[in-house]
Amino acid sequence: MVLASLPIRHPRVYLSVAPIVALGALSSTPSLTPLILLLGVLRLQTSHVIPRREWGIAATQVLLVSLAVTVVHAGPSLHALSTPLTSILVLVLLSSVTTSITGFVLTVTYFAERRIHTSWQRATMFPAIWATAWAAVEYCSPIGQLTTWSPIVQLGGYAWLRPYGGQVAINWVVAAWAVVLADVVGAWIMGTDNDVERDVRPPLISFASDDRLAGTTDGSTPPRKTRSTRRTLLFAGLLLTLAAPSYVMSDMPPPVSSPDVTPFGVACALPYPQRNGVLTGTPSLKDYVAESKSLQAHAKIVLWPESAVHFESSDDREEAFKRMSAHVDNGTYWAIGFDEVVQADSPDGVWKFGMRRNGLVMLGWEGVVYEYYKRHLVPIAESFSMTPANEKPSIFTLQLRHPRTYTAPKWAPAPNHTRPIDLTASICLDFSTSASFAGLPSRPALILAPARTWHTSVGLAMWEQAKARAEETGSMVLWCDGGEGGVSGIAGRGMHAFRQVGPGSWTQTVSIPWPFDSRRTVFSLAGTSAALAVVWSIMGMGWMAGGVTSLLEDRERGAGGLARMSQRIQGAVGRIWRMRLRERSGEQQLLIDHSDD
Repeated sequence: MVLASLPIRHPRVYLSVAPIVALGALSSTPSLTPLILLLGVLRLQTSHVIPRREWGIAATQVLLVSLAVTVVHAGPSLHALSTPLTSILVLVLLSSVTTSITGFVLTVTYFAERRIHTSWQRATMFPAIWATAWAAVEYCSPIGQLTTWSPIVQLGGYAWLRPYGGQVAINWVVAAWAVVLADVVGAWIMGTDNDVERDVRPPLISFASDDRLAGTTDGSTPPRKTRSTRRTLLFAGLLLTLAAPSYVMSDMPPPVSSPDVTPFGVACALPYPQRNGVLTGTPSLKDYVAESKSLQAHAKIVLWPESAVHFESSDDREEAFKRMSAHVDNGTYWAIGFDEVVQADSPDGVWKFGMRRNGLVMLGWEGVVYEYYKRHLVPIAESFSMTPANEKPSIFTLQLRHPRTYTAPKWAPAPNHTRPIDLTASICLDFSTSASFAGLPSRPALILAPARTWHTSVGLAMWEQAKARAEETGSMVLWCDGGEGGVSGIAGRGMHAFRQVGPGSWTQTVSIPWPFDSRRTVFSLAGTSAALAVVWSIMGMGWMAGGVTSLLEDRERGAGGLARMSQRIQGAVGRIWRMRLRERSGEQQLLIDHSDD
């Protein structure tokens, strides 16, 4: 029991444990289990710090955890902005803000739990506040879910929740397991009270969920289960039940050769102009055109990375596209990432003269058929020199003709004998928020995702964000990163691993079910607000849990719950019957009085 009593004898141990756990939990791609451990530790420390008003220790913990986050992200952030010093200062600020938000949520939850009377509501309050806080941060932050305390990888049995609750559901699960962990470890620590010298100060581990339920037990009788214990068991059982569907749901990609799928080729154009294995320069427009002409023999869609080419004006862009369209095969489309200089202010005030804008067009033999411009710019690095768009992605339907192994009537019904492939697009940082595709009228079959990151860790983080958006929408994403050390591949519909790191073009055959289910997922249809409403409604189910707990307590006291309920019903019926008798007696007395008159 020496280990269990360590936080009581030496409460500053939290100052060592939490930063160490934070080093593994708050990387550029946070995972589920380390984040649960970190939150559990901080929740335990909160229950110790607040009753004793040790605000200095709390501030020190915020500083240490912020420092741990800064250390983890220092490498990828050094070259994010114009100078390393500016990058580090911004990183320190972001780390301090996110850690302070966590401390604020823990503090608010502690005091709020003291005003709640049911164990279930106390158990579910922290998960609800936690999910709401990070949803608000995602909505307000220019970088969305990046740098938030939200798991993005290794979700275990809870990945299936994404199409239904998005990141809100995942964050709720993290906080819920942290509550269970803190309750179990806290009970273990408090069990060492007999080995620790007692004093008259407030309890060292004070859970708000137990403050109203504390009772004394005689040393001669074994302590009975408290409501907190039942709550912890019930909550843990619910969380385990939530993971059960993952063991029966299939997470395999569809086959590429089957009568009930539509196969087609996609490509990522990442030319590597070199001589003797040495890069000779940045790929030019000519390099991308030559690469695309080669790739289109095996792919219906050839995606270029973000800002693959630069144009000085829209006229230069249109002229270049007109020349390139002559090289595009009929039925094939080149998705071209570019940036250009805006030559005039737009009437709606979105585009500013002299600023650059970052866009993507789909170019076919008939010309430009789809156009999209980046909405979320990298703060400082892009926000000062580029202008963002405000139009949400739309759907473009590619009419896929039959392959050589099919006859037209067997491929699709008349009159066109083509199969529709719904496409949409977003660019790099646009994928950092769950609302990226909230306005789409239907489910896209494929999302085009050009990107350009500056570090492998950043590339992995954005790849995971794109994969999360694909899972939330029930779609696939074609991720093509032209940055140094960037990762590229296809994610969604059972595909999880990226294909390669760095430059080098590639093609791959993918497939979608035929006929394709274009209905939107629950999360795409309802959004973050509905997911938060569900989270808070779970907390509102406390009265149900309270009723169940009351029945169990009655049973432990020797009175069966059903028998007690029956007695209450009989008592109510008896009271109603006596009231009716009194009313009849009063009516009879009134008749007698009238007859005497």
